[in-house]
Amino acid sequence: MKIAFTGHTNIEKATGGKLISEGSSYSEGVFEKLIAEFDRFIINYCKENSLKFQDIEIISGMARGVDEVAAIMAIRNNWNLILAIPNSIEWHKNRELSRGVKAQAIFYDYILNSNPKEIHEIKKDYGFGHQYANFARNKFMVDIADIVVSYKKYSSTGTDHCINAAIKKGNYYGNIPDLLLSNFSHLRFQI
Repeated sequence: MKIAFTGHTNIEKATGGKLISEGSSYSEGVFEKLIAEFDRFIINYCKENSLKFQDIEIISGMARGVDEVAAIMAIRNNWNLILAIPNSIEWHKNRELSRGVKAQAIFYDYILNSNPKEIHEIKKDYGFGHQYANFARNKFMVDIADIVVSYKKYSSTGTDHCINAAIKKGNYYGNIPDLLLSNFSHLRFQI
């Protein structure tokens, strides 16, 4: 079961905290809080769908925040990890700050060296072409995922793009904060 996660790079804002050091590290406790929520989601999802944990594969877009939480969760649980990197590793690693947040994962090299199952460098001409490499990466993630799960708490162009692509494809499962609140009372996200 390939699960793609999409969500905020600024997980501090999503959890009521504040960015420190222009996003070059996480505010204390924020990262682990999201790991715990993602773990709860996976446990509930596996129970609802009679899946074994070893059947889980995680797709990460290698951005700071939610993408990074998903990758670290996969590494800690020894799940297969698939990396979808916008444009190229070198391009992505060297991006400038965007709205005060460094775009790529803080633990980028650690994740790359964790022996991921697959690494894909997604050019902006992927599929029918996109204005931004990040949107092409999102489309690729949606295309290879069995389900797409979001962590969204405020308006976010990239997260919205990925969610909308997944809704269009029919593999959007839902938003983790909402799913955890509803205790998984439904099996699929309905539009």
